Amino acid sequence: MYLKNARYKADLDNAFLGIVNAEKLYHKRILITGATGLIGSFMVDLLLYINQIKNAGIEIYILARDEKKVRKRFASNLGEKRLHCVFQDVINPIKLSVAVDYIIHAAGDGFPSAFQKYPVETMTPALFGTYQLLQYAMESKITKFLYVSSGEVYGRMVEFSGAFTEEDYGYLDSMDKRSCYPMSKRCAETLCVSFGEEYGIPVCVARPSHTYGVCVSANDNRATAQFLERAVSKKTIILHSEGKQMRSYTYVADCVSGMLTVLLNGVNGEAYNLANPNSRITILNFAQILAYKAGVECIIKTPNKCERKEHSPIEYAVLDSSKLENLGWMGKYDIYKGIESMLEIRQWIDS
Repeated sequence: MYLKNARYKADLDNAFLGIVNAEKLYHKRILITGATGLIGSFMVDLLLYINQIKNAGIEIYILARDEKKVRKRFASNLGEKRLHCVFQDVINPIKLSVAVDYIIHAAGDGFPSAFQKYPVETMTPALFGTYQLLQYAMESKITKFLYVSSGEVYGRMVEFSGAFTEEDYGYLDSMDKRSCYPMSKRCAETLCVSFGEEYGIPVCVARPSHTYGVCVSANDNRATAQFLERAVSKKTIILHSEGKQMRSYTYVADCVSGMLTVLLNGVNGEAYNLANPNSRITILNFAQILAYKAGVECIIKTPNKCERKEHSPIEYAVLDSSKLENLGWMGKYDIYKGIESMLEIRQWIDS
């Protein structure tokens, strides 16, 4: 469906051009978890698109728990002979009869309501899912395993005003339920590195900054998803905080091109930040730009008790992308271009 939209095709073109050494993907087998999420679904679309324009012969394996979601999201692609679906929970032993070349583990809910309502289920894809995939990776003798972590692993740093490099670490409260997401991501990173050291599995870790785009799940209540929903409905965008939190934002097309660049070129056993240096703004600024583009108002309201619980304790989350850029990657979407593209595609979907 999305390929019928010229703006979405332009995003795919830009993402393809942003991948360093993309030809390494050609005629390979790639297993992707979390394929119905924001990042995973764009990645599947991109690989299908590369097959279409380059006759690349990439065999794409989607591992997903919810068959209905897969069939809805990829309804127009399920007849593609190089798209294969494996329906199971990633926390169970992997039921795939073929060996793959690359594994990209992007499964797991990364939004605040999940952290509050289902902290255990938030942790299990990172803990048990990563373990099962690494076990399968040993059997497959893969070329590279990419774990999709999060910029939240950096935690909080007092009086820090720079950009987090891959060597920086701040404080996370292990006794706070909200830490279920970043703590499990940290643990999964260590598990990946441990498998690499002990069993020789070639692993890399990608740490995306706050990623935004149109292909979010219906349950996703991240601020950017809520802002977009109200913007396309021509409703006032409401912030339930002062919006002073500073963030690195990355449009999904840049995020995926960066991720695939790490997969193909990253050094084994190392982590890479995924962020666009031209997209460092506050949550309030993000909302204001989107409101202006959509022609709606933007206001601040005092949050209720439930909304306060869902707030991230991390006030400052700016990532240094130099290490990724040293691989030859460069983002193509500043914050204005990214928001404009997201809004145009979503308006087309709703029209």
